[in-house]
Amino acid sequence: MTRGQTVTFLWRYDGSTAVSGSGFVDVASDAYYATAVAWAVSEGVTNGTSATTFSPDSDCTRAQIVTFLYRYLG
Repeated sequence: MTRGQTVTFLWRYDGSTAVSGSGFVDVASDAYYATAVAWAVSEGVTNGTSATTFSPDSDCTRAQIVTFLYRYLG
């Protein structure tokens, strides 16, 4: 599973709230995961892999998934 897919699953589970503008250079505005990435950043689920990249097509490690879930659940 990729990082883009992982945040998309969480975003859909949360109700698919409309959020725009992730600010990452590697997240195209028309990508299926673009809104999910923006949501994940706005909710504090993730900050990306650097200040300007999210790496949406990279494999999501078990540690990253656990971190996303921990931050999502508070």
